[in-house]
Amino acid sequence: MVVLGTAAPSAAVAKEDHWYDSFWPIGEKVEVEALREEYVPFKGLGEIPGRPALAVEIGDAFLDTGNLSEGFEVPLLGAVWQPRLWGYMIGRTAVQTFDNGAPGVERETEWASRLDVFANLQLTGTEKILLGLRPVDNNRPREFSRYTFDGANEGFNNELNLDIETLFFEGDLGSLFPNLDSAGIKPIDFGFTVGRQGFTFQEGILINDTIDAVGLVRNNIVFPGTSNLRISGMWGWNRLDRNDQFRSGEEQVFGLFTAADTHVSTFNLDMIYVDDNESGDGFYLGASAIQRIRALGGLSTAFRVNNSFALDDEINRNNVIGDGTLITAEISKTPHGSDDIAYLNPFLGIGNFTQAGREPILGGPLANTGILFASPNLSTYGAEINPFTNNVLGAAMGYQAFWDKKRRNLIIEIAGKHDYEGDSFSSLGAGFQLQQAIGQHVQLQFEGFYTANEDRDNGSGARAEILVVF
Repeated sequence: MVVLGTAAPSAAVAKEDHWYDSFWPIGEKVEVEALREEYVPFKGLGEIPGRPALAVEIGDAFLDTGNLSEGFEVPLLGAVWQPRLWGYMIGRTAVQTFDNGAPGVERETEWASRLDVFANLQLTGTEKILLGLRPVDNNRPREFSRYTFDGANEGFNNELNLDIETLFFEGDLGSLFPNLDSAGIKPIDFGFTVGRQGFTFQEGILINDTIDAVGLVRNNIVFPGTSNLRISGMWGWNRLDRNDQFRSGEEQVFGLFTAADTHVSTFNLDMIYVDDNESGDGFYLGASAIQRIRALGGLSTAFRVNNSFALDDEINRNNVIGDGTLITAEISKTPHGSDDIAYLNPFLGIGNFTQAGREPILGGPLANTGILFASPNLSTYGAEINPFTNNVLGAAMGYQAFWDKKRRNLIIEIAGKHDYEGDSFSSLGAGFQLQQAIGQHVQLQFEGFYTANEDRDNGSGARAEILVVF
């Protein structure tokens, strides 16, 4: 209250007018409310909108009101478990047409679907078992259940399956075995996870894959100059997807990841070693700094440097593994009086940077740069601009506007990539993405793009998607 009270008078200071204030924000204005002097009563049951219930809720409901179940004490462990089973699904279906100008590749026009089904057995606040299925696709661009109107393999493609895409157990050793530290003073509060799960580090630049692995993490380590230091490690033994979308089944992945919160920035240093007798060994190193720069008007920034080192000979088959460095920056600003976001994300690729692991339907190292480098992760509609890096430079510049209390948003983006060594091709494109929430379970999404490509046909595409969460 003291902090908020001392900050309140600053709201009365007149804001300096700038030349750009006349045309933004594009979205609806959201004024900053001053502290009220009158008493504001707490909103109780019946005044707060009801929560959307999950498809399956056995035991205590998810984020519901009322008393929690008493649970039971586990013999020998000493932990009190309050089991509840939550089931939910994310369904996506889209009509889309895509052609990025790749030589010899036909335009694909299709109706494709994806369904993610999850069962979450929550034992305590920290221990859970999560099962995930994708029953209508096989995690490959051409292995989605779809009907192709125009393109390769016209007609219906059936990819129904019951393959397990996610299955892991996670928890905290101190919470799982409280009898080992009844006084609560031993350093046994280590988080752990084991099973098939997703790993994303450096915003997916270093690795963005689902693999069979075991991980261990220690939070809140006391270290001078930091408010929090986190160190985690992992060992993976199966399902690593290399850049050529190939799994040899013999890969092993070892990772060490650190994150430190300081008064100026959040720093991350991540290292991965891949032992792969089939495609070659590799070492991957990523570092980043995330902060808001007040001296530049409160710009939110993130600077990242990621490196890949081929410990064997470089394998050029679809850039499986290479030597290279990718330098990226994310710079964004929220226009005064709104929740809109204006952003500029430049990048520079030196050499042939490759990721330690990447799911086949995801974009490459540049996927987080902007919507034109990303993939919707749904069938053959890929990244509008090639998201891989081999001696390239470029940027994505865009604006995201919000309306209807953030239930509707629009992204408009211009992006380009220049191949400065002449090994590939350069591209310049423009695109948009519009999302609209309907009720509590449905979202509509529309997007389109056009790209001008050097030494190949221009690209274009559009899609309309319905997303349902229940």
